[in-house]
Amino acid sequence: MISRDPFISNYGKMPNGKPVHLFTLQNNNGVKVQITDYGARIISSWIPDRNGKFDDVILGYSCLEHYLKGHPYLGATIGRVANKIGNAKFNIDVETYFLSKNLGNHHLHGGKVGFESNLWDIVDYSDGAIPYVEFQLISPHGDQGYPETLTARVRYSLLQDNSIEIKMSAFTDKPTVVNMTNHAYFNLNGRVTDDIYKHKVKFWSSNYLESDKDLIPTGKILSVENTVLDYRKLTEIGLGINQNVEPVSSTKGYDHFLITDNYKKGSINVMAEIHEPETGRVLQVLSTLPGMQFYTSNFLTTVYPITNGKIYGRHSAFCVEPSYFVDAPNHPNFPNIKINVGESYNEIIVYKFSTI
Repeated sequence: MISRDPFISNYGKMPNGKPVHLFTLQNNNGVKVQITDYGARIISSWIPDRNGKFDDVILGYSCLEHYLKGHPYLGATIGRVANKIGNAKFNIDVETYFLSKNLGNHHLHGGKVGFESNLWDIVDYSDGAIPYVEFQLISPHGDQGYPETLTARVRYSLLQDNSIEIKMSAFTDKPTVVNMTNHAYFNLNGRVTDDIYKHKVKFWSSNYLESDKDLIPTGKILSVENTVLDYRKLTEIGLGINQNVEPVSSTKGYDHFLITDNYKKGSINVMAEIHEPETGRVLQVLSTLPGMQFYTSNFLTTVYPITNGKIYGRHSAFCVEPSYFVDAPNHPNFPNIKINVGESYNEIIVYKFSTI
């Protein structure tokens, strides 16, 4: 019989005294995912290898205090707008909006106090056959410079096929923009190795966004053909990540937005598949979103130890961040992220685990 942790437990308190909760979702296979309402984030995910040994494959701190002192978005829900907005400004119709700057002259992952730094309200949860927890955050008009009030929801479910399903939704009282994602860092080896070079990846992406020196898109869409971004066949990350060629040499690894082939709005598509040969673990990423940021923790420094007591650094984990295109409001040729009154934003991300 599988030992089960308490579904809801105390995870500490915010500086203002509000309690923070930890939800432990478990399925019949023994897979366990821990999620907190602070940042609506994944703390850990215990996944079996080919021999049935469980390891935590998602980077997360062991206590709330370490998240409160600053973190590289570990496991968090990102919003209002994920990734970068060039020069921290954009237009809706004829009105220009100026956002908080937290990456030089630019705006990153929703600003100085993004969704990841908020305590979300608990809306619903269940410890049934498909355990889930749903959070809500009301982002007021002017939050980080964004116009109008946006109500965002995130629902995490743990399925019996060992998938973590993330449903993101939002609505507004007046026209605004929204582009959410999840920022989980993965090491499928179970944090045994110091790098991810032996992980093999395949992307369903034939094109990527060209970026300038600040990683702001130029507006051009380029082919991955004959570049180190061509992972249309299963290939080791280490074969391309350290090459002294563009577009990876200036970014010290992968930090690029790949466009998903055959995207159709509302349909769930396979975007990426990652294999870890030593353990046999496989992660498949599926989403309704049109592309993804592939990031190989090029500047990661976990100031505080991860849950296994280890400090993680450069190239020790990877992120696959499904979303709409980077800097979308400033490029009319990119898919639109504007949301109007009466419309709803509804997107899905799935992290599906298996073994070979």
